[in-house]
Amino acid sequence: MYFDLIYFINQLNFNRLFWVFFIFAFMVKVPLYIFHLWLPKAHVEAPVSGSMVLAGVLLKLGGYGLIRLGNICIYLSFNFSRFFISLSIYGSFITRLICLRQVDIKSLIAYSSVGHIALVVRGIITSSYLGFLGSLIIIISHGLVSSGIFCLANITYEIVSSRSLYLTKGLLIIFPSLSLF
Repeated sequence: MYFDLIYFINQLNFNRLFWVFFIFAFMVKVPLYIFHLWLPKAHVEAPVSGSMVLAGVLLKLGGYGLIRLGNICIYLSFNFSRFFISLSIYGSFITRLICLRQVDIKSLIAYSSVGHIALVVRGIITSSYLGFLGSLIIIISHGLVSSGIFCLANITYEIVSSRSLYLTKGLLIIFPSLSLF
């Protein structure tokens, strides 16, 4: 894919605006705050298996696409890196503020997921080896951990019959085995 796309770019001499729109296509798939305002509502209304698949697989495909695209158009990161990094910092800051006010467990998990994946965007846009490696580690670990956290939220919902943080506050005293999760 790498060599064929480089040949295609050199033959048609695309402008930089095309690549910005190409990156935005993957940015929509990566859960950033500005583009993914529907994500917490989808997690709240979806069944647990749907939330696990959405958090574990589907949202990571955008990060993988940005990693593959980041190897090809490194020159864009120098021209537009401030914009994308400021966009991800703004989104992660806003989602952190929203997480402070959440009372629904699934919504809290979804918003914190959006805040954590903003780190992936920042790592990819830096176009450094450590940025790509850190982004890949976050994508893989977040795909495993977020699905487990949604499963744990379902277990607490089955026990208490509520997703409110106020009602599940002292659940570890009653069920200390949940702390293993």
